[in-house]
Amino acid sequence: MKLFLVLLLPVCFAASAQESLVAPPLPAVAASQGAGLNLTFTSGGKSDARPARLAALFVPAGQAPTPFLAAGPFTARFEGALRSELRADCTFAAELSGTLKMTLNGEEVLAGAADGTKRLTGRPVKLNKGANQLVIEFQSPATGDAWLRLLWFSPEFFPEPVPPTLLEREAGAADVRAGERVREGRLLFAQRRCAQCHEAAALLPPRGEGMPELMQDAPVFAEFGARFKEEWMAHWINDPHAIRPGTPMPRVFAGKGDEIDPRAADLAAFLSSIGTPAEAKPPGEDLIPLGGALFANLGCIACHTTPEYDGADEFHRVPLGHVRAKWQPAALSDYLKDPQKIYQWTRMPNFHLTDEEAAKLTAFLLSGNQKELAAAPKGDAARGGMLAATAGCLNCHAGVPPTTAPKLADTFAKKWQTGCLAAEPAARGAAPDFAFTPAQREALVAFAAAGFDSLKRDPPAEFAQRQSVNLRCNACHALDAAASAWSQLENDIAPLTAAAPPEEGEGRPIGGATAPLFTWLGEKLRPRWAADFIAGRNPVKPRPWIIARMPSFATYADGLAAGLAHQHGFSAAEPPKLAADPEKAKAGETLLGEAGGFNCITCHGVGERKPTQVFEAPGINLALTAGRLRSEYYLRWVLFPQRIDPETKMTKFADEQGKTPLTQLFDGDANRQYDAIWHDLQAQFGTK
Repeated sequence: MKLFLVLLLPVCFAASAQESLVAPPLPAVAASQGAGLNLTFTSGGKSDARPARLAALFVPAGQAPTPFLAAGPFTARFEGALRSELRADCTFAAELSGTLKMTLNGEEVLAGAADGTKRLTGRPVKLNKGANQLVIEFQSPATGDAWLRLLWFSPEFFPEPVPPTLLEREAGAADVRAGERVREGRLLFAQRRCAQCHEAAALLPPRGEGMPELMQDAPVFAEFGARFKEEWMAHWINDPHAIRPGTPMPRVFAGKGDEIDPRAADLAAFLSSIGTPAEAKPPGEDLIPLGGALFANLGCIACHTTPEYDGADEFHRVPLGHVRAKWQPAALSDYLKDPQKIYQWTRMPNFHLTDEEAAKLTAFLLSGNQKELAAAPKGDAARGGMLAATAGCLNCHAGVPPTTAPKLADTFAKKWQTGCLAAEPAARGAAPDFAFTPAQREALVAFAAAGFDSLKRDPPAEFAQRQSVNLRCNACHALDAAASAWSQLENDIAPLTAAAPPEEGEGRPIGGATAPLFTWLGEKLRPRWAADFIAGRNPVKPRPWIIARMPSFATYADGLAAGLAHQHGFSAAEPPKLAADPEKAKAGETLLGEAGGFNCITCHGVGERKPTQVFEAPGINLALTAGRLRSEYYLRWVLFPQRIDPETKMTKFADEQGKTPLTQLFDGDANRQYDAIWHDLQAQFGTK
């Protein structure tokens, strides 16, 4: 019994000290409107709020609805407004497993319970011009998965999810801001790898469980000397935030003013001794314009400024002004071909470059009028080796258990106001400087005050939200009402592509083609296909006419695919394959063709069969459709493609009554005709 009490004491102390922490008060803000809806979950007498893009959710049986609530029955309340440009009639419906009540402008318009086998449909209602106040109350079912997808339809359009571009919320709501702040602190705790230096085994989930970002690694030290230049390493170690603001790398040694701390120079000398740079000729100047064109066409420019750029960037792109000072040329080329080789959680994606492409990009990245670093003092490698072992470097870069910092539990007694979280150097002492902003410090304290149990739970929907921001998906893809950064950089892109125009000819990529919308990906793609595509496990390029190619994010892929599905109210489990009906498939084959059909093969290839008369660019080969798309999205797309993407060249064949001109099959019923095409595609390609 005494032994049990002794073992329990550290955990009890941690809980007691932690309870003494109080989240800082939220600063006052003016009322403002944001995109989406405010979503509040309540379970076990506790509540947690966050923004939601869509009126949709999916919570698997036995899992928690948010990191800050335990698993079990819950309620979810969406609040905000639905904006309408005109007074209009519409009808709301819902697909769900649970119980729902929805009010619009204070009037109940949809209510009931369902187990996922039927759609709830309300009565027609009239929307006011402008904001219509919307409240959706959802109760999870007693058993099984909980899910909801809110739909609407009108005489002008078919049933579809309520578009996120029409939803707005009160962004200044205190409970939602508190939820956003504590989530920011939780993410900072994981990304700054606090538990790598501070022993916290009693507070964390077992390795590989809970919040995925707790597994985040750091670049391994192997072959550092073969990759990076010693002088750059001295500057980087001395003050990484001066080179890349916002980096998770802390300033470990506090030098005087702009002077490089001798310890930083010593550590740089040690790291420089690990590996020898490969002998390589400098990249030829003739490759520079070709590399610049690749930089623009692959989308690198959406996340990075050009090497010569200096100054603030409105899209917060990562600067490249120190590339020449940082990299050994041969190592840079190798890195571009496989960024995850030394750092699994890097945000840098893998474009699967050929040797030739990597050489071109290397030439461009090392070119131009880049920043020059001031001379750094020559360090002592032996002293640097001792520092690597004693300054905590190995905790992050080699996964060595923490030995150099106080236990995390001990920091509670000091209210998290000293050490790494101190605002002033005197209070920070010898602790690393992460250059936290005041808001980030408050977020970390708010997270600690809320408790560490949230690290043991992580709904995939929230992982996808965090990482779609962290990985800058909106840099290349339009999302809701936000245009991609890439689409707004024509002045930067034009001179680069003009220097090396794309080759012309049939089958060649077409300049200016844009990446597909990110808005509906969770509803659109089958989870396994999405995960394989994001991870780079699927080599197929669905849109070969786009110069850009989708890079891979292997470490994030499975979590992103699952989370995007959950955000849209779908399970991340693979939907069952359709048992194709032979009669429907036969009719579908006719409908795809020229004789009595929609002549889809004009623009779309079907397996080995090429399109017959492409205008500007082909459509996606329909052989990919069966294994790539969810059936729900496929039907919504073919019924009214412009409702999803106003810029699409896809033809709309169905009128407002759901009829097509092809009356000889299924009496022109578009739903039945498109279902027949789906059966044909599944029959031909569904097992591939």
